[in-house]
Amino acid sequence: MSMDRRSFIKGMAVSGVAATAAGLAGCAAAPNKGGAASGSGNASASAEAGAKRYSFETPPKSIEESQIAETYEADIVVVGAGVSGMVCAASAAQEGADVILFAASTAPVFRGGSNHGIGTKAQKRYGIDYNANNLSPMIKKQMADAGYLIDQKKWWKWINHSSESMDWLIDVMEEAGWETTIEVGYDDPDGVFSFQPSAHNWIGDEVTNGSANGQGLVVSELERIILENGCRIDYRTVAQHLVRDDDNTGRVSAVVAQNEAGDYVKYIGRKAVVLATGDFSGDREMMEKYCPWAMDLLDENWSLDYDAGFQFGGLYPGDGQKMGLWVGAGWQKVYPNAPMILGMIAAQLPSQIGVQNYTGPNLNMNGERYMNEDTTATYSVMSVMNQPERTAYFIWEAAYAYRYDTWCVGGTTIDQDNGPKPKTSEEILAEWEAAAENRAYVKADTIEELLSQLDGIDAEQAKATLERYNMYCENGVDEDFHKDPRYLAPVKTGPFFGFKYQVDPSAFLCVTGGLRTNENMQVCDENDVPIDGLYNLGVMVGDSYGTLYNFGVEGHNLGMNCITFGYLVGRDLARA
Repeated sequence: MSMDRRSFIKGMAVSGVAATAAGLAGCAAAPNKGGAASGSGNASASAEAGAKRYSFETPPKSIEESQIAETYEADIVVVGAGVSGMVCAASAAQEGADVILFAASTAPVFRGGSNHGIGTKAQKRYGIDYNANNLSPMIKKQMADAGYLIDQKKWWKWINHSSESMDWLIDVMEEAGWETTIEVGYDDPDGVFSFQPSAHNWIGDEVTNGSANGQGLVVSELERIILENGCRIDYRTVAQHLVRDDDNTGRVSAVVAQNEAGDYVKYIGRKAVVLATGDFSGDREMMEKYCPWAMDLLDENWSLDYDAGFQFGGLYPGDGQKMGLWVGAGWQKVYPNAPMILGMIAAQLPSQIGVQNYTGPNLNMNGERYMNEDTTATYSVMSVMNQPERTAYFIWEAAYAYRYDTWCVGGTTIDQDNGPKPKTSEEILAEWEAAAENRAYVKADTIEELLSQLDGIDAEQAKATLERYNMYCENGVDEDFHKDPRYLAPVKTGPFFGFKYQVDPSAFLCVTGGLRTNENMQVCDENDVPIDGLYNLGVMVGDSYGTLYNFGVEGHNLGMNCITFGYLVGRDLARA
């Protein structure tokens, strides 16, 4: 099944929800609605979760051969039409492999558009010296943030092959007439959270913010490549179970699916079956077992939508993970699985760049500061998770708009003639005024009046906290949290703005990881032995992240698990 490329592009949503973080999240469409669990909600301790028997752990009855209406055979069968599956299929198709890709979605699925690349031709055009040697401190920090639990072999394989995979995609996109842009980096004064301009995206007439939705251009071009090379794509086709030979002990040779007409179809992969089926946050039982601490961020009204782009409060039901478990795959070693919580990034706080927290006073319901505010938006929301009712308040004066000459927006590129333009102080102030008019912010001429409008805060204590904070600003020393003096901006002169923020399902995008996976993307059993013929890609790859997906390497999931590993698996299987 094909689709008109330009029609697809023009139909894409261009609102760019959480544009700053776009592209770091969704990279695969889930393919199987069968087996979505309906477990209860509250998470228990990990020991109790481990002892409980969950419904998804029981394999469904296999579809009998007599029930199968059609059988297709190819070198490689890819399940899922997100970025990782489309990259894998296109890479293999260009190498001459016979490929079938099928997915439950009605078209390719994407989220965002930031793709982290290292040493690419686009970076070299701008004179950006970014390579495996000079990024080692950043990688060490990422390993430390994850407690050194995650699989370094995956990360370094990505680093060593990032340029060839991203250059391949750059060629694909530029030959089709799209422009490669690179988003601005982040220069943390302390160097802790700094990163080079490294997130690549693509823009054109129909898409001007590649960070928000440029990945739609990517999947459209990849679909074209797959079809032009004579390969097959079946949409609206839902995977049911894998076929593992020798009484579920041998090679994975096929996957059984159900098409739109309700007929069962068998797809035989002569070389491999590649799962690229998205996350498992839509299955409450799987979340209870593998990511219990994020259970409160799930939307109770979640419903399955295989065409979902940005969807908060839960995304896909873990169909690929379940199918892998049913044929003996092990679960990843890192516990719990790391969620993607956009949080502050999506809240549009008064920050110069979207990855940064608001560095002025952050207060809780007790009217108290609770952290050194000089951090990233993602780590800030983790601190809010530990505050009463997961609630924080941000208060600033109008003059804060003039603290920076320019304000970067989500998707601002280093070549500022392309993509979203940075905003002036006047433009930022006008946005705050509009937000106050719309009641997203509160505004007042005095602190007392402002605090009276911030529902739930201890106004008396908050006023005392702000007075003490202003004293720290005058003295140049934060006696409570010792924040960098450069971020001690006073809150003394009206008018003032305030914003109440609560971490809720609108902050939660998806959960990462799942099946135990080696650096070659082979799915492994509990003994780390690869299951012959079975691979997986994208956000479902196990042991890529620990604690949480912290957005500290902008566009990492797309750049590593989707682009680099998708490209390498497709190419190498085709050549095998």
